[in-house]
Amino acid sequence: MSKDPNARAGQDRRGFLWNLGSSLLPLAGSFVVSLLIAPYLGDAAYGQTMTVVSAATLLLIGGKFGIHAATSRLLSEHEDTAGLWLRAGLWLRVAFTLGFALVGLALTPWWSSLTGGGNVAWMVAPVVVGASLLEFSGEALVGLRRFPALFGNRLFSLALRLATVAWVRMATLGSTAFLAGHSVSQLLPALLTLGLLARRHPRGPEPLRPAVRRTYEISLPLALGSASFLVYAHTDRLMLAWFHGPAAVGQFGVARNVIDAAMFPLFALAWSLRPALVRAVHRGDEPARAATLLVGLRGSLVFALGAPLLMGTVGPTILVWLYHEEYREAGSLLVWMLPVLFLRGIGTLIFPGLLAADAQGRYGRLMAWSAGINVIANLALIPPLGARGAVLGTIVALLPMTWLGLRDVSRAIGPLPWASVMRRGGAPPA
Repeated sequence: MSKDPNARAGQDRRGFLWNLGSSLLPLAGSFVVSLLIAPYLGDAAYGQTMTVVSAATLLLIGGKFGIHAATSRLLSEHEDTAGLWLRAGLWLRVAFTLGFALVGLALTPWWSSLTGGGNVAWMVAPVVVGASLLEFSGEALVGLRRFPALFGNRLFSLALRLATVAWVRMATLGSTAFLAGHSVSQLLPALLTLGLLARRHPRGPEPLRPAVRRTYEISLPLALGSASFLVYAHTDRLMLAWFHGPAAVGQFGVARNVIDAAMFPLFALAWSLRPALVRAVHRGDEPARAATLLVGLRGSLVFALGAPLLMGTVGPTILVWLYHEEYREAGSLLVWMLPVLFLRGIGTLIFPGLLAADAQGRYGRLMAWSAGINVIANLALIPPLGARGAVLGTIVALLPMTWLGLRDVSRAIGPLPWASVMRRGGAPPA
């Protein structure tokens, strides 16, 4: 028997509110942490920290391998055998993560050349492990629709990160200590969450090997998309470090932190849409599919139009006031990044829509093309223009990705309700 539509709508609204808080915590937390640590370290040392994080994130291309998204989807589809799919995904994730963490250790001399020397380069591998397992634990909770638990997971991690900042500043420590605490603040909540999920969802009698194979099959095209996104999101910082030094990365990183914090409603919306769309498409529930698309499109348009206007009006002034005069260049970079807010808002439906339609291969190809465009644009624009070139490279890559992605979602799960979203009542057509 299908759930009453009103009850289902109420559950979805509650899920969105929990997701809103869960997505706000890491993004706002990153903003607060940068606010407390960037002026303390200075732009050069903070740039070293951001370079290490970007290096670790590129290693996560292999360490993540799309397994988190595949596991989240499979948990949404097979709630009765959640223990099996959780263990299959975790087995794959740990194997890939530890392998690429070892690669990070082997590349320490090269990371050191990017960061300007010192012990900070050794922290790449621990950051890989902590970030990978925290993301996997969060995605498992999304797949199981355990949104309050996801909020607790994120809150615990943020509390540990803030404790790290306090420890570093009170003990007058540097970037290496901060990154060590950062890694622990991700690893502990991940282990606690995964342990509780494993206890709540026993494996059952089903064999593990077919589940591992199925998870791998779904992960493979998602890995391409994940890899491309990480290349797209972090090669600019590494190129800035190479061509212009850590201080340029520090200025760019502060501006990006503010933009990322402003996008927390999009992450909440996408997290809520993904399991709802997966269930609706998997079960052939046309009313639920149409209603979910309408909610997603309306939310994405509100953000895409409102966020750049608000950020452009007050963002630069507030940034300089919060981070002090040393980061005035970051305030001007913030204005250059306003089109990124618009394009990211418009494209909110792309990933959850294509994943729900089992079109992760198309998403992977789309992201690969976008990453390639971004790398080429960065190589052309960063050497002469510095951080402004990195922003322009992002915009150049986002334009075709957004247009093609929305076209593919319309083809995969049905036309997007552009006309309905403008109606006063907002109801999809019968």
